[in-house]
Amino acid sequence: MDNIKKLKKDLLIGVIILGIFIATMFLTKAGFIMNFITFICLFLIAGQGWNLLGGYIGEISFGHAIFFGLGSYTVGLPIGYKLGIPIWVTVLLAPAVAALFAYIISYPLLRIKGFPFLIGTYGLGIVLEKVFISTPALFATRGIFVPPVNKYILYPMIVIITVGIVVFTEWLVNQDTGLSFKAVRDADIAASMVGINIFKVKRKALVIGAAYGGMAGALYALYSSFVHPITSFSVDTSLAILLGAYIGGAGTVLGPVIGGALVIIIQELSRAYVPISGGHHLVIGIVLVLVMLLAREGIYPTILKAIKSKREKAVSER
Repeated sequence: MDNIKKLKKDLLIGVIILGIFIATMFLTKAGFIMNFITFICLFLIAGQGWNLLGGYIGEISFGHAIFFGLGSYTVGLPIGYKLGIPIWVTVLLAPAVAALFAYIISYPLLRIKGFPFLIGTYGLGIVLEKVFISTPALFATRGIFVPPVNKYILYPMIVIITVGIVVFTEWLVNQDTGLSFKAVRDADIAASMVGINIFKVKRKALVIGAAYGGMAGALYALYSSFVHPITSFSVDTSLAILLGAYIGGAGTVLGPVIGGALVIIIQELSRAYVPISGGHHLVIGIVLVLVMLLAREGIYPTILKAIKSKREKAVSER
C-alpha cells in the first residue's frame, strides 16, 4: 500500500514537472534553455541504466556508451540504408536491441567482477567504437544524418520518457527485484545461500540498464539529427554517464538525476569558458576529487544524512 501511494505521488510530481516544462517551452519558443534541459535528460536516462548495475549491484561499468551507441545506430542504420522503416519504430526497437546485446554478452562478462569487470566493459566499448569507425558498411567515419523531428514534439517526448524511467526505477528498486539487487551488492554469499541466483540477478540489472541506455541513444540520434561512432561510443559518453551517477549518489534514484544534471552543466560550461584543451576534463576531475573528499557516498545521500542529523539534533535538544 505504501509503495502504491509513493508511486502515485511520484507520478503526480512527474506530471507537474512535465506541465511546467511544456508551458516554459512554448513561452520561450523552445529556445536554448529548453534545448539544454532536453540534452541533460538524455544522460539522466542513461545514468539510471548505469545505476542499476553500478549502484544497486555494485559492478562498476566503464562502457555504458556501448548501449547508448547501439541505440543510436538502431535508429541511424535503417535511415542510412533507406529501408523506409518509420523512425518511431526504430526508436522503440533501440532499447530491445541494446537489451538483447547485453543479454548475449552477459554470459562471459558477468563471470568476472570488480576491477576486471570495469576493464572488460571499458575494453568492449573501445572495440565497438573501432569496429563502427572502420567498417564502411556501418558508414564508418561519414556518419548518418537523421531527419529532424519537430522540437515541439521531441522535447516533451524526451522529458516524458525521462520522468517515466525515473518513476519506474523508483518503483522497481522497492520491489523484490530491487531488493535482490541490494542483497547481491551487500552480501552476495548470504544472498546465494538463501537461494538467490547471483548471475541471473546481475544479468537482469545489466539488461534493464542496457535498455535504458539504448533508449537514451535512440533519442540522442533524434535530438542531434546525426549518428557517428565518436559521439555514440566514445569514452567521454561513458564517463559522463558514470560520473553523473557516482557524483550524485550511486545506489539511489535521485542521485543520478542530481549528479547527471550537474556533470553535464559543468562539462558544457567548462568547454565554453576554460581556455585550455580538454579543460572540461580538468574541471570535472576537480569536482570528483571534492566529492570524494567531502561526500564519499555522493551529493544526494550526503544531503539526506545532513538533514537527518539536523532533525535528530533538534529533537534531542527539545
